Amino acid sequence: MNVFETQIIGNCAVINLERNVIGGADALEFSSHINVLAAQDIRRIVINLTNVELINSSGLGMLVQGLTLLKKIGGAFVLASVPDRVLKQLEITRLNTIFTVFPTIESAISDK
Repeated sequence: MNVFETQIIGNCAVINLERNVIGGADALEFSSHINVLAAQDIRRIVINLTNVELINSSGLGMLVQGLTLLKKIGGAFVLASVPDRVLKQLEITRLNTIFTVFPTIESAISDK
């Protein structure tokens, strides 16, 4: 089941995550999708979290995996429009220290 949609803007991909990010089969699909984008020479991936209501540890792990892959190929994997409840989870887990977070999708795309 695809819980995200992707828009390609130049060499940047914006992935819109929906409601619940809980890993599992979605994590495998997400990881595969990141690999496909990287193979297409996409070097900046913006994760739009506007609509996310719930993210668990598996969902956070899914994001860390994407970040790791993009860093390995010299790319950028950033978060945008992060709701307060998700931002608090990032702070509690200290993941806010490894992710770059932008207030809007536009600012995340233009910060190259």
